Amino acid sequence: MNTFEEHQSIAAKVPVSLRNDRGRIHLPVLGLQEEAGKIGSLLTAAFASGKFRLTPAQSKEVKDRLADILWCVARLCGETGIAIQELAAHSITQLQARAKGLDSDRR
Repeated sequence: MNTFEEHQSIAAKVPVSLRNDRGRIHLPVLGLQEEAGKIGSLLTAAFASGKFRLTPAQSKEVKDRLADILWCVARLCGETGIAIQELAAHSITQLQARAKGLDSDRR
């Protein structure tokens, strides 16, 4: 897999057995919330010593959670008719606009 389009296409093939359109939106939204909470807990634990250190197991868990978040984003993009590549390009534009407003010493 080389592109976001390929990812979005594969994500769309994962069956989501839901009875209505509302559920097709709620499932990935709830997934985003759940996975973000898990990542927050993992990173809090990694900061417990006062320094940020991920164990190999924590690193794998964060990677797994981020992959689940990417699936949720791909599903929401599919449901809303937004190409995930378009979303990535829009994100870059937003980041560039935000960076222009920052003091160069803070970058």
